[in-house]
Amino acid sequence: MEKPPELTLDEVRQRARVAGVTIAENRLEMVRRLLGDALAHVRALDARAIKTVEPAVRFEAGAEPRHE
Repeated sequence: MEKPPELTLDEVRQRARVAGVTIAENRLEMVRRLLGDALAHVRALDARAIKTVEPAVRFEAGAEPRHE
């Protein structure tokens, strides 16, 4: 399995800006490591291997209610 790419400090800054979060410059490296650890499993996941499942209930807009 291929190792996911490391986050850069610029990516952490960009994510923080988009999220509206302020991170002190002296904390960026710690946040980069923590975020990288948190995202490692998500990045390693192959979404194509996940089986999609139909919902148990289907809704149709404007359909007449059925009384069975």
